[in-house]
Amino acid sequence: MRTSIALGLQIFVIAAACCGGCKRNRAPQDDEPTSPLAALNEEIRQGRWDEAWRLSDAVLNEHRDDHQVLAKLARVAFESDHPSESADLLMAACRAEAFENETRIQQSVVAAIFVGRLLDAIDFLTAAVTAQPEQLQTRRLIFDLSMGMENRTLAEPHGRYLVLNRRFDVELLTSLCNTGRNPPEPDSLAKIVARNPNDKRPLIPQAMIAMEQGLYADAIVKLEEILDSHPKSVQSQILLGEAMVAAGKFDSLDSWADRLQGAYKDEVGYWQTLGDWASHQNDHCGAARSYWEATQRDSYVVDAWVGLRTELNQLQDCDANVTPETLESIDRCIERLKRLRQARHRFVRSRSISRATAVEIALILSDLGRLWEAEAWLTVALTLPEDPSTDVTAAREAVVSKMSKQTPWQVQQGHPELQLDLSHLALPAVAHRN
Repeated sequence: MRTSIALGLQIFVIAAACCGGCKRNRAPQDDEPTSPLAALNEEIRQGRWDEAWRLSDAVLNEHRDDHQVLAKLARVAFESDHPSESADLLMAACRAEAFENETRIQQSVVAAIFVGRLLDAIDFLTAAVTAQPEQLQTRRLIFDLSMGMENRTLAEPHGRYLVLNRRFDVELLTSLCNTGRNPPEPDSLAKIVARNPNDKRPLIPQAMIAMEQGLYADAIVKLEEILDSHPKSVQSQILLGEAMVAAGKFDSLDSWADRLQGAYKDEVGYWQTLGDWASHQNDHCGAARSYWEATQRDSYVVDAWVGLRTELNQLQDCDANVTPETLESIDRCIERLKRLRQARHRFVRSRSISRATAVEIALILSDLGRLWEAEAWLTVALTLPEDPSTDVTAAREAVVSKMSKQTPWQVQQGHPELQLDLSHLALPAVAHRN
């Protein structure tokens, strides 16, 4: 995953960049008044970094909005062994110049990660891409880091934007069509936490790994530990609910719901947890509504579709008005998503070079109504080792023939499952606690 590229960048880049623009001022004469900035420049010229850092507050008081001075102070902070302050100053420099300098944005991210502030770096990138929507390198960086934290809710819109703007590669497409979880190696994130012990949020993927191994009690302990210091961590809150359901701790979900805060309703996992809770209570109408809400957040999550399909079979006391055609389309969607997961897995096992499997993935995506994503896969397939049994050009022409500039990311026409509306069904009781 490209996240490792961001995590592995060398910090000397920061020092080199911060150095740019530093003036070589002559030493002030004894009878000249010396401004804090002039004194700072002289200390830098003499290589007296600790002395220069002592002047930083005075310089900031006069030049708080000067991005060149802020960048210079960032170098002073780094050289005088204040790396966290160096990251803050680099980010302040970016804000002062309205995030126009993508190189400095990347340097700020490296500086923040160097001191273990991964989540701060992601928040900073979110602000940057909000201010400068067309900065594609910044979008790619936030996509990679967010996927590294398994935060699809944050990552996916940036991935879509990159595909629509023709800035994609195999790694991006492989991450974007992942219908399951693929946490990174825990050691890399543990190292980040070691550099910043006050922020345990980078350990979220470790809780995911514990859940995949069936160690639900361990996952709950880990997530509670994270929430003790970061109670607003939406990702941790949602995972805690999922872990409680997996552990059969349904009695704990009332108190879990009481603690929820932030944009938790945007998360697929929140609605799946509500669906599981409602299903456990034999509230099939509430469960169907919840699973349907999950599919509205992310139509790639096969478990949400399976839950919805199961509950639709149980509906008796509520009018869902679901036609046999819609049920059949849900079945097709589930089957396609399962095939997509298997094909992606085979593609990764091929070291991401199998042209035939890339085409297979593209055709499944086309069947799912994801034409832009399908076309991107076929474009990439043309760069993979040739396979006489696979006609990529013909497959791509067939997909492109269905597209125009007005084609949405997700085509709904011909997909009754995506046009289903269960918003009239009542939510499960636990949903009204927050």
